[in-house]
Amino acid sequence: MDYRLTVFRAVARRQHFSRAADDLDLSQPAVSKHIRLLEAEWGVQLFHRLGSRVELTDAGRILADYAERVAVLTEEARRVLAEMAGLQRGYLRLGASTTPGLYLLPEILARFQARYPGVEVTLAISNSADVARRVLDAEFDLGFVGAPAAAPGLQVRPFAEDEIILIVPPGHALVQQRALAPEIFAGATLILREAGSGTRQLVEAHLASLGLRPKRVLELPGCEAVKRAVAAGLGIAWISRRAIALEIAYGLICAPDIPTLRISRHLCALTRKDARPTAASLAFLALVLQEAATAHAEKPPRPVS
Repeated sequence: MDYRLTVFRAVARRQHFSRAADDLDLSQPAVSKHIRLLEAEWGVQLFHRLGSRVELTDAGRILADYAERVAVLTEEARRVLAEMAGLQRGYLRLGASTTPGLYLLPEILARFQARYPGVEVTLAISNSADVARRVLDAEFDLGFVGAPAAAPGLQVRPFAEDEIILIVPPGHALVQQRALAPEIFAGATLILREAGSGTRQLVEAHLASLGLRPKRVLELPGCEAVKRAVAAGLGIAWISRRAIALEIAYGLICAPDIPTLRISRHLCALTRKDARPTAASLAFLALVLQEAATAHAEKPPRPVS
């Protein structure tokens, strides 16, 4: 925390320059100088001078509230970093929707376990809605989803970019299309994830915005089932680009290059706003953010359909 704020907090608590100076082991002129510099920086008067005593102005009371919060956060950061430095054991409960849980977190989890072998970690895969609920219910320390959950008790932090793209069976009429073809889409079977899936929410909203209605809908649980159904020729679907690299490489499915049918989104980390973060959860989240930043900088090429 800025040292001038530390001096300001001492004067605000003691309401006296010389007593604050004694607490800080400074001279009274030094304390007065810090306060003058702070007032000049913010362009406000922070204290009314009342002889040997001082009293906070309205601006001073506002700053005092913020200064106390900064002090609390600074102390919490110091405590958590100290815990992380000595992180030898503990528990970490992770929940994730399919895309981050299957295609992003396992490699990060392996690095985390190599760095902190004494921390016991569990990872449960579910849909976005269920992950959000279980973070709120304190079943998970951290959640990772493909669609931000609208819940007042959750803190949502985007950590990686993702793209939902159309996939079709090899030889499908849409493979050669480079622009939206509503007449072809209207005769197709659309394969969707189960209710509660973040991918499904985005796909349904995007199709509604384009005015597209498929002939029929087939609902399947999980993206692996969706991919297999598309490969078997049962219909078309939207799925994360992260999930289809192997299927594209082996020619099991195709991804038509139709820009208007791509959906961009962020993968997000979820935590409870009112929960005190553990050192293990903060260490894991820091590793996730580091890995995501590295992957974004490298920007690997898209799979070729």
